[in-house]
Parts: sequence; C-alpha cells; structure tokens
Amino acid sequence: EINGKIKEFFRIREFIRERSEGSYITIDCDIKDSDNNREIKIFKGNPVVVDENIRIEKSNKDFTAYRSDNSVIIKIEHLDDTDSSLPQTGPIPEHLKTNPIDAILRITGDFYSGNFKVHIDNSIMKIGGINLNGNLSVGTGGLHLSQMGFSM
Repeated sequence: EINGKIKEFFRIREFIRERSEGSYITIDCDIKDSDNNREIKIFKGNPVVVDENIRIEKSNKDFTAYRSDNSVIIKIEHLDDTDSSLPQTGPIPEHLKTNPIDAILRITGDFYSGNFKVHIDNSIMKIGGINLNGNLSVGTGGLHLSQMGFSM
C-alpha cells in the first residue's frame, strides 16, 4: 500500500504441476532499488525491463536475478514436499500433512517493495522495521505491506 493505493509488486502466475508436462514457475515482479529506480521487471517469467548489469538464471523450478556483484535480488524456488531443507517438526510440516497444497515456494532476496526494504534469507524475514525469526509462512491471499505494518 503506497499513499492509500494497493500496488502489486510480485505475483506467482504458474507453478509446476506434477501432471502437466512442460509446466514451469512463472512470476511477475517489479522490483526497485533504494532510490526507487527499477532494478528489474519480470512479466510471465521473462524480463521486460532489466538493468544491463543484472543476470537472470531460470529453470522450470527456479528463478533468480543477480546484481553485478553477484548478490541476489530475488530468488524463487519450487520445492518438493520431501525437501530436506523444510522443517521436520512444528506447525509447517503438520500443516503440510493435513492440508492439500498446490505448491511449496521458497522466496529469498534483498530488494525494495515501494518504501519497504525487504530482506529474506534462510533464517529471517525483515520487512521495513519488522524482523521475523524464520522465513516460512503458509497460506494464500498474499502479503499486504502498509505504513501500519504487514498482514497475510
């Protein structure tokens, strides 16, 4: 939310479907830097605006954008429910056992969404001035960032 208006900066259009040969992760994103200059804009999984110094790597299950210093802008990975990096105990595996899911995605990176600095690595999620221990969330409906904080 910027000046009272919702601005979408990231959308998952498609993810791998086991029964659909040729399916792949497809995203839209519009990521800017700290000076509000566009670093990268992706539409249907393809760069439509990108700084010449940014490198893109993608496969059916992964999408990563790197800066010229090799730091990650954003990385999206489609994980199997048996991935060893997922927690083995706690609410996340319990949720996965008892609820049908469409996909497990890991999103990491270091970028701006509007006025909000977003940093997500394998152990922490920082959005603006809010730090969350762990970077896992379960659910649908998106993440809403505003001057009042964020909600899912």
